[in-house]
Amino acid sequence: MKLIICILLFWVSLCAGATNKSPENTDGILRAPIAAGISGFGLEVLLTRLNYIDRKLMLLEELQMELKQHREQMDTIKASVKKALAPKTPPFTSCKDVPSWAVSGAYAIRVNNVSVPFKVYCEQEQFGGGWIVVQHRFDGSVDFYRNWEEYGFGEPDKEFWLALEQIHQLTSARKHELVIEMKDFEGNYGYASYNVFEVGSESEQYCLKDLGTYSGTADDGLTINKMAKFSTRDRDNDGNSGYHFAGYYEGGWWYGNYGGNSNLNGRYQKDTGEKSNWWWNFHSDLRGTSFTRMMIREF
Repeated sequence: MKLIICILLFWVSLCAGATNKSPENTDGILRAPIAAGISGFGLEVLLTRLNYIDRKLMLLEELQMELKQHREQMDTIKASVKKALAPKTPPFTSCKDVPSWAVSGAYAIRVNNVSVPFKVYCEQEQFGGGWIVVQHRFDGSVDFYRNWEEYGFGEPDKEFWLALEQIHQLTSARKHELVIEMKDFEGNYGYASYNVFEVGSESEQYCLKDLGTYSGTADDGLTINKMAKFSTRDRDNDGNSGYHFAGYYEGGWWYGNYGGNSNLNGRYQKDTGEKSNWWWNFHSDLRGTSFTRMMIREF
């Protein structure tokens, strides 16, 4: 634009020079100074108009630049929104990542982007959804009295216990909460909830590494065993030299020095007794439960 103005100024100056050199003076009046004066005024008007146009063009360029920046920002925002709204596909990192409209069932999840996926049962309706079921008993079709190496068995849509190693990986990678549901053979229902739950590694004997604050209706039957190591019939980790509680209660659990107040992996039976699958604080006795379910959810 500046080049155009310079050319116009050069052209105007040529015209003004040509006017000043005109020899016409037919009426006896000197015209050259008048012509020069008129040319100067016209030049001033022209310069004013050219400066005005130049400012307008500069403003237009600024507006175009701002518009470009706004478009780039909008493209970035659209891309982010599109990514956020895009449907997530399996394997998920947890049941909490499963779409809210999805039904409860078996889904493939993995602890992180490089770990091997494995199948879990996701509870998407109760307690707000997003729960990974780690234990489920309801008909006694699966034996829970097993060896250490076997403790990860069953199918997600049937009775099962999620592998201890997988529970450890999940709860150590991200913070989780725990809820335990139970029902006796008379149909009475209760639950125990803990706002933190973590299981240690195999080298730590899959201990109950962290257990948060209790809330619920079944009373607290687990806090007493916080930091207890997991025991099975062939692995006595309870720390009591006089008893092997996993063998005595015929289950696999975090028993601790005094056995504890729960044995949810004991024998599935209606009878009241030490070998049944009981939660002492539910009824203050050892009656068996017809239904138990343990679920964890990240937060």
